Amino acid sequence: MPTNPMHRSGPNRFRILGTLEFFDGQHWSAIGAPKQRALLAALLLSANQMVPADRLVAELWPNDVPDSAHGLLAGYVWRLRRALRNGDVLVTRAPGYRLNLPQGALDVHEYERLVAAGRASLAARDPAAATASFTAALALWRGAPLADVARTDVVMAEAARLDESRLAVLEARIGAEIELGRHEPLLPELKLMVSQYPLRERLHAHLMLTLYRCGQQAEALGAYHDLRRLLINELGIEPSKPLRELQQQILREDPQLLDATSGPRPDERPRVVISPRLLPPDPDAGFVVGGEAELSATAARLVGGGVCAVYGAAGTGKSTLARRAAHAVAERFPDGWLWLDLRASTTQPLSAREVSAEVLRAFGVSGDRAMVTAGGTVRWPDLTSGRRALAVLDDVADTDQVRPLLSPPPGCAVLLTGRGAIGALGSHRHVRLGRLSAAGSVLLLRRLLGDEQVDRDPAATSAVARLCEYLPLALQVAATRLVMRPEWTVTEFATRLADPRRRLDLLASGEQSVRESLLASVRLIERDHDTQARVAVHLLGALDLPVVDVHTVAALLGLSEHTAQPIAERLVDVGLIETISIDRYRVPDLVRLFARERHDAEVDAAAAVRRVIDHHVNLVHRQLAEPVAASLGWYRQELGTLRALVDRDDTDVLHKAVDQLRWTLSGTRARVA
Repeated sequence: MPTNPMHRSGPNRFRILGTLEFFDGQHWSAIGAPKQRALLAALLLSANQMVPADRLVAELWPNDVPDSAHGLLAGYVWRLRRALRNGDVLVTRAPGYRLNLPQGALDVHEYERLVAAGRASLAARDPAAATASFTAALALWRGAPLADVARTDVVMAEAARLDESRLAVLEARIGAEIELGRHEPLLPELKLMVSQYPLRERLHAHLMLTLYRCGQQAEALGAYHDLRRLLINELGIEPSKPLRELQQQILREDPQLLDATSGPRPDERPRVVISPRLLPPDPDAGFVVGGEAELSATAARLVGGGVCAVYGAAGTGKSTLARRAAHAVAERFPDGWLWLDLRASTTQPLSAREVSAEVLRAFGVSGDRAMVTAGGTVRWPDLTSGRRALAVLDDVADTDQVRPLLSPPPGCAVLLTGRGAIGALGSHRHVRLGRLSAAGSVLLLRRLLGDEQVDRDPAATSAVARLCEYLPLALQVAATRLVMRPEWTVTEFATRLADPRRRLDLLASGEQSVRESLLASVRLIERDHDTQARVAVHLLGALDLPVVDVHTVAALLGLSEHTAQPIAERLVDVGLIETISIDRYRVPDLVRLFARERHDAEVDAAAAVRRVIDHHVNLVHRQLAEPVAASLGWYRQELGTLRALVDRDDTDVLHKAVDQLRWTLSGTRARVA
């Protein structure tokens, strides 16, 4: 039997699977004051993370916030530190507080470790070990989770998740005991649980099989008909396919059902899946700006079922939008929520087979061969047929990585996020996420920094937003740096951020980094061994133009326009450059700064820039032969590029050509620079 480390001695252990209690090294104690209890619960649910004071205030006073809320909060924190008798466990971390919790110090950690061990034992076809692990996990429960804590939205969500997990583990433990042949002792418990949870199909499957193995065929069929009548009357649906198949096996007295030794193998057992609750927390709406139209569009598409994809450049907040949308529609999908990070932008993305394995594990059928194709991918329609489930697949590389999940059965929905659009979906199934507006960026900084900091120098705040290129990730990192360094002013930070040599260093804090986000895009290219796209990134940094067209990209790479355009589009797909029109692209400042850091000894950047200058000399000479009106329009559009390239041309050839064009155009009444 696995040991229970929650019973070991040691300071500052916590229990939430029941009333909230802490262990001070000698005794388990409760927190007497309701507000302090709520504070400790909020910190435990975000253990080892900085929790903003504003969020704690909203948690402690969900309705009417007193004017002195922050002062009261500070007092509660002080008293909680005294109660815990360990000043290192609860620390102040601007702009809030952090509860430092070692692994295993919370009963939920041990519970989840034991559950994982039990599921691993089931996958290894060791029901005895699985039963022991599941029993030990359930023994940690002392009642309803967080039973004595005020029922705020956060507490209710976590309590619901844990309750659902406990039921799933109970079902898994009973299933393992059935495999061990312990039929008759299970009957009283099963009948009680079915009466308490009449819509849980897996419990009914366990009851039917147990009754049949106890020689009660009529009662087993009666249990099925009771459930069918309830489902039709309450929900207007039939029992799931696995349950209907079990009923047919009982009707024909299938000998495989008779006992545990001659019964069905694990891959032939009735397939009754659990309902996972695996969404990350809903982002704090008070710190989210923009994307409301995209959020509404995404939620509407999910409610309608099928597949929807959110895509956009690095740092535009795709994962945040996906979390908001998933929580907005979660109630429409009562049979399960799955969030899976496919890690496309890391060095080790999940393969299609690994994605399928994670999905099967989440639904509790990881050992079920009937749910897997010959290629090792999940049979998604079979897994969720007759159910309403939502799967969010974050950071998707391409169609191949998720193809098995792109055809969910009616009633189910799949939400994808990625830097590029997923080609297998129709255009109406895509939602593109871009940068914030200038006003929206300042508003986000105001919410993150507070009115006083922003109002002290509005111009500097606008400058920070502009230097962050209105990119949500960059804005959040900038705000974090300012919050963590309260001695810095926005004015001083804006001055430093304006220095291109420092900008990417300043836009990094902890795990959040603009440089790392851009590097993730480069990894997508390198993983595909796309040498031309990799070289293009390096040369666009050396060229340092904010806007390029496909002709310029072709000259830069020394390729034909026909060859260069797919390379440019590949950079769009991975979120490094942005489309302006069919053959013009924006190269963000932050991307150019990043690209100039990436040295490639095999690439002659000077020669590439020279090709672009020569190309523009030819373009200027060509304009001298065009009608004045057409040349004037081209000149105005290309003026910024011409000025930048003239400064780079040490031969003065381009300068002379541009002067000649300006002299030609000066005879018009139009103003030319």
